Amino acid sequence: MRDDKQTKKKLTDCAKKEFIEKGYMKASLRNICKNAGVTTGAMYFFFKDKEELFESVVGGPLLLLEQTIGSHFSSEQDQMAESSGILPGNLEDDYASAMEILSVLFRYKEEYLLLIGKAQGSRYEDIVDRFVASIYQHYLEMYCKMKGYSSLRNMTAEDKFVVHWMSHDQIDIFIHLLTHCKSEKEAKKQMKNMFNYMVGGWISTIRKQPIP
Repeated sequence: MRDDKQTKKKLTDCAKKEFIEKGYMKASLRNICKNAGVTTGAMYFFFKDKEELFESVVGGPLLLLEQTIGSHFSSEQDQMAESSGILPGNLEDDYASAMEILSVLFRYKEEYLLLIGKAQGSRYEDIVDRFVASIYQHYLEMYCKMKGYSSLRNMTAEDKFVVHWMSHDQIDIFIHLLTHCKSEKEAKKQMKNMFNYMVGGWISTIRKQPIP
C-alpha cells in the first residue's frame, strides 16, 4: 500500500513537470512514465487516462480556490441581506478575502498557471470563463441590491453588460497579479491599489457619476 502511494505521487510529480513544460496537449504519457520509473501499464493502474492524471495535478488546488471564493460569496450574501447602503457589507472583510484568495493562488502558483495557460485540450480549458460565469451570477445579485431593484428582472441590458465586464475585470486582476508578480508579498502590495480601483468603479457605476 505504501509503495502504491509513493508510485502514484511520483507519477503525479512527473506529470506536473511534463504538463508545465509542454502543456496538456503535447505532454507525453510515455515520458511521464519513463521519468517516474514505471511502465505505461502501471500508470493505467492508478489513472484511467491523461485527463485523470492532469486532474491529479490541478484538481486539489482548483477545489481549494472554489471553496475559498464560495466562502467569500456566502459572506457577501449575508452582508447584502443586512445592508441598505450603496456598498453592502464590510470593505475590510472584502479586502481580507482578496488577500486570502491571493494566498491560495500563490501557494499553488504552478498549478494555477497550468490551468490558465496550458490546459487546452482538457476539460479545464475554459476554466477562466467558468469562473467569470460564476462571479457574474453573484455580482448580478449584488448589483441588483445596490441599485435598489426589486428583482433581477428589473435589470436593463446595460446593467447586465457592465456587470459582465466587471466580472471579467476582477478575474483579470487576479490573473495579472499571479502572472506578473514574483511573490505573494509583491502581489498583496499591488492589490491595495487594485482593490481601491474595484470599489471606486462599483460606487461610480451605481451612482452613475457623470464623466466631467
